[in-house]
Amino acid sequence: MEPSARSILVGYDDTSAAMAAVRWAAELAHDTGAGIRLLHAWTWPLLGQGLAGIPVLDPAGPRNQASRLLDDAVERIAARHPDVPVTAELVAGMPREVLEEASAGADLLVVGTRGLGAVLGTLLGSVSRGLLHDAGCPVAIIRSDQHRAGPVLVAYDGSDTAGEAVDVAADLAAAWGSTLRVVHVRTVPHAPYGSGGEAWEAGKGTRVLLDEGVARARARQARVEVQSRMLDARTAAEGLLDAAAGARMLVLGHRGLSRGRFGSTAHATVLHATGNVTVVRHASEGWAAANEDVT
Repeated sequence: MEPSARSILVGYDDTSAAMAAVRWAAELAHDTGAGIRLLHAWTWPLLGQGLAGIPVLDPAGPRNQASRLLDDAVERIAARHPDVPVTAELVAGMPREVLEEASAGADLLVVGTRGLGAVLGTLLGSVSRGLLHDAGCPVAIIRSDQHRAGPVLVAYDGSDTAGEAVDVAADLAAAWGSTLRVVHVRTVPHAPYGSGGEAWEAGKGTRVLLDEGVARARARQARVEVQSRMLDARTAAEGLLDAAAGARMLVLGHRGLSRGRFGSTAHATVLHATGNVTVVRHASEGWAAANEDVT
């Protein structure tokens, strides 16, 4: 089978969470005509000291074990989706660094919520470099591959990164035949409105943003049903987490209107989400074209 021009990169180890990520990625690849690149990062073990204190390295055993893990994952994908092109690769190094470098050549990076050297636990508790901060493509964090109902939810605040998130969300909705729901969270407290007209006037700015997001989604994927919702909450993350209950996927930009490298809303949302989340940076141009070919 010829390799696909579109590539889904999956970080894989022997955990059940990583296998769920593999299954989720395989279904998306099947739906969009993409290929999958499985990547397993590993470090050579130090088994002792040789002559003159030189460390003795024996990578054969761990490498063979890692190869078997990848072979098993490839076989599982082929059994379920024989049409999906799959490659597998072992790379020496720390998982976060290996995946970050490889993500520059992918359309989407998919990871589970466990394994990978506790990547997410370390990542989300630190301001240091990490996958969500520096990946070269959108990152899908998969908690379950079983949830296939509900809309695709995308957060929109008018920023460039939110616009890219709308593009990715529209492509996912098109691939799955799902409804796309564009949402904006208002966090400014307000007194009770005296009339319906007053409430309508207060929400004018939010409606303009939502209309803008909806228009972008429809321009990206004309056949997708697009809805919009205005949300009120103490924080944007709180509003998104409440709205995402039952959604198939929550999509948001890695930062909004702030100038930081990674926004506090994205940080809090990924940390506390109970469903699948995609954080977008450097959105690919390939998904829309892929979805147009899917019947």
